[in-house]
Amino acid sequence: MSRTKTAYSLLIMSGDTIYAVRDPYGLRPLFLPDNDDECEGYVVASESCAFPSVSGKLLREVEPGEILEITKNGLRSICIVPRPSDQKMSLCIFEYVYFARPDTYMEGQMVYTARLECGRQLARQSPVEADVVSAVPETSTPAAIGFAEESGIVYREIFSKNRYVGRSFIQPSTRLRQLAVLKKFGPLSDNFKDKRIVLIDDSIVRGTTIAAIIRMLREAGATEVHIRIASPPLHFPCYMGINIPTKEELIANKLNADQLAEQIGADSLVYLTVENLEFAVRKHSNTDEKCGGHCTACLTGKYPVELEW
Repeated sequence: MSRTKTAYSLLIMSGDTIYAVRDPYGLRPLFLPDNDDECEGYVVASESCAFPSVSGKLLREVEPGEILEITKNGLRSICIVPRPSDQKMSLCIFEYVYFARPDTYMEGQMVYTARLECGRQLARQSPVEADVVSAVPETSTPAAIGFAEESGIVYREIFSKNRYVGRSFIQPSTRLRQLAVLKKFGPLSDNFKDKRIVLIDDSIVRGTTIAAIIRMLREAGATEVHIRIASPPLHFPCYMGINIPTKEELIANKLNADQLAEQIGADSLVYLTVENLEFAVRKHSNTDEKCGGHCTACLTGKYPVELEW
């Protein structure tokens, strides 16, 4: 672990023992439940939302670099492998933006609460005159509610979501991503026909998904579509195990916000700033900024570990 400068959370089985291991930078989350009497055995999960289904509740996070031994005799923390003294903990900030389920707790706060705060920050940063605030379901829904509360613009659902279609951004081709969007969303046109919409999304990767959504809204009667993104533009690939495309594929490296708005047919487009995203995810957390932090490499190019090419 001291030699492996990368992101991982592991469960290792050896005989009658399981070891739970989290990387020294804390890039990936790992959690322990406080089991009640109905739950026999022990559980470790990458999200705390897994625990209620097995009669458990969150006890604590596995510490960055911690090796936890699980046997029939119980749990035992063996040691914590230290990270370099000049490095901070670097939980992936996109856990808050996109990856984690909203009912998961991280760093002492519910992910939903952090996303709500992202929406509030976005409304303060880039207000707009409109009739309806809504979201591209479902990851960005808390941010849209936060934007609506802060701006005073009414929140309405404008899409019916087909829950049997997976996440579109991981599809391997542009055509498949566009087809996934058309299968996934149906416009609730009575909620926005002849109205100005502020549409909140969690992020933009290649731009194909949001373009298809805007076209769908205009065809269903929206007079204006203003896009607000509850995270900063993606500029860099992730080398920590997440499927973010190459630098050349990321739309933010080709077009600025105004150019992208014109290309996808939006009346305006604004991203949340890095500073406001970091503020939103720290506001209700229990981490100390001096010793704790977040990996923002895909946004800033500042990787938590030195890359070897």
